[in-house]
Amino acid sequence: MRIVGFILALALVAGGAFIALAGMGYIGSGSDTSQSWAMLGSLIAGLGVALGISVARPPHR
Repeated sequence: MRIVGFILALALVAGGAFIALAGMGYIGSGSDTSQSWAMLGSLIAGLGVALGISVARPPHR
């Protein structure tokens, strides 16, 4: 189950980074830039990091 969590976290970080960079205008055409896309991408990437941290932590007892 941890492997699935890591794969999902990696997908969220990669997808969120892509959306954020596209929203800032670094990837793709200049007409796709938007502050809301940049913020949404950052939020998605942050959720991926949080998921990765929570999956990496050892279980409580």
